[in-house]
Amino acid sequence: MKKALLVFALIGISHYSYTNSGGAPAGRSGSPASNGQTCSGGYCHSGGSATGNEIINIEVENVTSGGFMSGPLFVSGDQMNITVTAVTGGSWPEVGFSASVEDGAGNFVSSTTAGNLCKIVGNGHYASHKGSTTSPTNDTISWTFTIEDDGSATPDSLVVYAAVNFCNGNGNYQGDYTMTATQTINRVYIGQEEHEVLPLIVGPNPATEFVEASHPELVRIELFNTIGRFLNLEEQGVATEGKVRIDVGHMARGNYILHATYLDGRKTYKHIILQ
Repeated sequence: MKKALLVFALIGISHYSYTNSGGAPAGRSGSPASNGQTCSGGYCHSGGSATGNEIINIEVENVTSGGFMSGPLFVSGDQMNITVTAVTGGSWPEVGFSASVEDGAGNFVSSTTAGNLCKIVGNGHYASHKGSTTSPTNDTISWTFTIEDDGSATPDSLVVYAAVNFCNGNGNYQGDYTMTATQTINRVYIGQEEHEVLPLIVGPNPATEFVEASHPELVRIELFNTIGRFLNLEEQGVATEGKVRIDVGHMARGNYILHATYLDGRKTYKHIILQ
């Protein structure tokens, strides 16, 4: 991204680090492991406003099983290509990103390998743009990286978190806008056909007053904030005949992670926006 010098203070010592054109630092994907942090605010990119034409799209291609899977879906040990695409709407000459893949509690459970226009930072956990890979072509830019599930202690769903910086190209970090997006990848157990996988239905999303969830085997849902902290007993609900509804009108507006628990103990996660 733009060549802005960032200053980080740690235990009273100033550290000068990162030119943003070289890539985003680790811990900036807006994920639970990032404590919800992006490259927005403080000494980073901030102050800009959305035009309403910005779009982030996250696609998952299952390399092991082949093709783009509905859901999308994975089997323990699968390798998947992740493509993050940003559409600028014609207003942003420079764009950068940070992404990570985690379970709903913010645990890294896969290895990450760099692909197109991408590099890996943070002990192999975060994908980022690199060098001069921030200039869109026809108002669009895409980055690709590969994740490989480690096959051990695999959760029932993974979440791809991406934070994209839309930059105005004025030579500093002011007047830029950061946007986040997520994509959930649900696990399929060996021997289970794709058409047999019933999705968890959650809505409305974005929500204002309430959130409803339904699945034939749903037991309960719980809401966590984006740094993986359970909020309080009001933000959970026990399902009746596979359906549950919780009130969210009293909660602060923003991003949350819904944890769903099923009869067999499985858990899946959904990104929820309150507005």
